[in-house]
Amino acid sequence: MTQGGAVRFAPARSARVRLAGAGVVLPGPDGACADLKTFWEIVHGGLCCLSQYEYPGSPLRIAGLVSGWDPVRELEIGEKFASRAARASLLALGAVRAALADAGLTPEELDDGRTVLVSASLQFAFAQAGQYFDKLAAGGPANLGMDYWMTGTPPAVLGSVATTLGITCPTLNLAGSCNVPLRALEVVLGMFRSGDADRAVIVGVDTAVDPVYVASAVYTSRQGYRASSLSADPASIRPHDELLDGNATGEGAVAVVLENPETRGAKDGSSGTEWRLHTRTSRSNGPSVVATGPPDRVADDIVAVLAAADRTPGRIAFVDDYADGNRFVEDHFCAVVAQVRETLDYAGPLTVTNQEAAFGHVAGTGGLVRLLGTLMMLEHGTVGPVVNCREPYSALAADPVVGAPRATDGDAALVVAAGAGGDATTVLVERLSGGIDA
Repeated sequence: MTQGGAVRFAPARSARVRLAGAGVVLPGPDGACADLKTFWEIVHGGLCCLSQYEYPGSPLRIAGLVSGWDPVRELEIGEKFASRAARASLLALGAVRAALADAGLTPEELDDGRTVLVSASLQFAFAQAGQYFDKLAAGGPANLGMDYWMTGTPPAVLGSVATTLGITCPTLNLAGSCNVPLRALEVVLGMFRSGDADRAVIVGVDTAVDPVYVASAVYTSRQGYRASSLSADPASIRPHDELLDGNATGEGAVAVVLENPETRGAKDGSSGTEWRLHTRTSRSNGPSVVATGPPDRVADDIVAVLAAADRTPGRIAFVDDYADGNRFVEDHFCAVVAQVRETLDYAGPLTVTNQEAAFGHVAGTGGLVRLLGTLMMLEHGTVGPVVNCREPYSALAADPVVGAPRATDGDAALVVAAGAGGDATTVLVERLSGGIDA
């Protein structure tokens, strides 16, 4: 652990960045959230958008599903393409298309030698795997054809997005656990610093409702750990609550257009917001290869980004964190908070929020949901409530926002994500200028 506030490992890295645009295709109160206005209403109001899920032989009963969203109509694509494309590809296409429109960019403008298109996901298009085996068993190789390459590989998502929209800039795929979009953010900021790129379109996407993923999510380990709730009531997903029953898997996509304001001027008429981001990622598997590592590593990251920004916990508005409704994960976050307080000798208030029960716990979208939600909360001066939390967990030495949004005049916030495999990414965001339309 750290001593007296000193950082044990490498310091956090800092960079200025402009959020030029954003787009979402997520579960919504009426089936789908496909615009920033609806996204803000959900985050600000603490709305739960989980819905009923049924699959033969599975005890899973709720998930964060995008419904009523017709890709043929919404994306103006042919029915044949929509029927053959992977679900993840269509969701990512919708989010990227909306983000470019929000930024006032055309696909042709991305072909400038300084832009990269990045996809971040846990599974990419794995939901199609069962179909491949069925086709192969039923009719051999000819029956399967090129389906695997077109819909089941990591490049398939970006291939579909780039080909459909006519994007010709370089692409990059990142796979990882629950923090993978924030890890992608950190990679992009490194590219900005090195001069390899000064604009990036990052899309986080997953369709974590396939039979293989669901089977693992509902399995109870010998230690009593189970990822997903078996309840049929969406209100059972309750982060930071005394009553914890697990999380909910789901699907969706979030895309952001980021630019380096130090080397790229704002587009004429741009209302893009400028931020300073301080980031740090740690990794340690600890006692398990499938769960977040020791809490001292995450606490070290938080201490490091606070030091990079020359801030104390009392000088941030709130923490948008990774607790998702599992007792195991909740206790891990509690240990992190306790260690940060001890290291920095801080006994003051610490506000936390969480939107896992709004859209579901989905690796590809989680980090960008937190990041975009955090930016909008800072812009609007209110912290959205922890979705579904009723009675704050007594073991948490922090103050979850419950029931209604809370006003804040803070200009900075922490975004923390940690996940399977033991890796974690922490980002401290400071608002510099501009605004986010919603």
